[in-house]
Amino acid sequence: MKWGRWFWGLFFLISAGLLLAVKMGWLTYQFGAWTIVGTLILAALAIKSIAYFSVSGVIFSLAFMSMLYAKPLGITGLVPWTILGVALLLSIGLSLVLQPLRHRFYRRHAYFMANRWASHHGRTFQGTTSTETDHESSVNVNVRLGNAVRYVQSEDFKQANINVTMGEAKIYFDKARINGDQATIFLNGNMGEVDLYLPQDWNVDVEMDATMIDINEKGVKPTKTGPDVLITGAFKMGDIDIIYTDVPQSA
Repeated sequence: MKWGRWFWGLFFLISAGLLLAVKMGWLTYQFGAWTIVGTLILAALAIKSIAYFSVSGVIFSLAFMSMLYAKPLGITGLVPWTILGVALLLSIGLSLVLQPLRHRFYRRHAYFMANRWASHHGRTFQGTTSTETDHESSVNVNVRLGNAVRYVQSEDFKQANINVTMGEAKIYFDKARINGDQATIFLNGNMGEVDLYLPQDWNVDVEMDATMIDINEKGVKPTKTGPDVLITGAFKMGDIDIIYTDVPQSA
């Protein structure tokens, strides 16, 4: 990536200048070699964390950097546990506050990249929207750079495979029937939003490998008196809403 070459090029140039300034005595405070090396590594981690919108990465990089310079900063009494404790609290607090902005950032970035790719290939990008009704026992939903609405009305629902990449999907299972003891919903993707509408009597168990994901349960209060449903898979960056409905399985 071009920005990567620019970043590392400037980083090494600045590092060379800093090292020369320290060795020539141009800075009033003399730093050890390991302090300089640590500063360069932590600075790189902080900049990379900013590029990837990682709040904890930025906070802890700055925290460790402040520990390296505790003496000139006059904060030796705060090293190390007070600084680490403050960094942890700041990381948690800012992550909660900035999480909606982070998701919006990734969605806009994905849309920008899609438009850039389309322009490069002489095309115009527009998110596609599809609406379908499915009566099969095994359901497959694939969304990429678009939106999908799927109504699952199977009389013997067993499995759903949902893949969402840089898009949005609304899957309605409120009229699906499970004849066996269990059904499985595989949910995979990144940078997307997924709404799952489930009957309130389904006994849902969520076991997902989720990174930077909000998983919320909404709708009516689930009774969990019906069949077991496992929601599993791997998803990165986005929102997953499980919305329980009071529509019975059997019409």
